[in-house]
Amino acid sequence: MNDLLLLGLGLALQGIGILCLLTRRRALKVVFGLNLMLQGALLLIVAAGLQNGQMAMAQGMVIAALLVETVVMAITLALLLNIHRHYPEGLIDDVNRLRG
Repeated sequence: MNDLLLLGLGLALQGIGILCLLTRRRALKVVFGLNLMLQGALLLIVAAGLQNGQMAMAQGMVIAALLVETVVMAITLALLLNIHRHYPEGLIDDVNRLRG
């Protein structure tokens, strides 16, 4: 039962993240969609570790992924701040104009 709950929740987060990527135009909402997809993938890793009996390996992979995610989100938020500074609406279409 617990495996199915984790699997369903992970797939739901993946689906919501993909929906955000496909339907949103603001850069911040796209980043939130990417974050949801990553959290869904991490839940799927935990579910796979629980099913295979290798929970320690799954936990190690999740912790490593969370560390990488923290660094990536910090860089992404710095880029979003730059986008907002030049284009306050933060639309994805305006990002192409930031080329130097």
